[in-house]
Amino acid sequence: MNIQVRPGTIEDCDTIHAFISELADYLDLKEKVQATPADLRRDGFGSNPKFYTILAHDVGKTVGVAIYFFTYSSWAGRKVLNLHDIIVSKSNRRSGVGRHLLVHLAKEAKKNDCARIDLEVRSYNEARKFYEKLGFTQDHSNLIYELNKADFKKIA
Repeated sequence: MNIQVRPGTIEDCDTIHAFISELADYLDLKEKVQATPADLRRDGFGSNPKFYTILAHDVGKTVGVAIYFFTYSSWAGRKVLNLHDIIVSKSNRRSGVGRHLLVHLAKEAKKNDCARIDLEVRSYNEARKFYEKLGFTQDHSNLIYELNKADFKKIA
């Protein structure tokens, strides 16, 4: 493989959405995907992007996508690169694509003086072994809580 990684562009939104759908299908969570390519165009490529993407290509074909954004650690006093999704096409898993994407993100985190890279992964996702192999560690002290949009009215 000759993997090349580049930043996503607005023209990539259909491809990015297809990868998101592939991941949701793989995790048997297809019904959870509400985002559309139009949402991605609106939120990722305006004057104030809410997220960033990188795409991995091999011989002109997209084989992987990573979606990330920056948060801030009040304890570290630095930005944090939050890797929201890393998706490698099923036929290209275990071929180095994910590593290429993460190397690119580590360089991006270093360039932005980030304290760390955070990611969330479902407990049953096989990718956990991959992340651990690269040096990611699990923070056992944190639990993730969600309040969905439909429930905002309960506390608003």
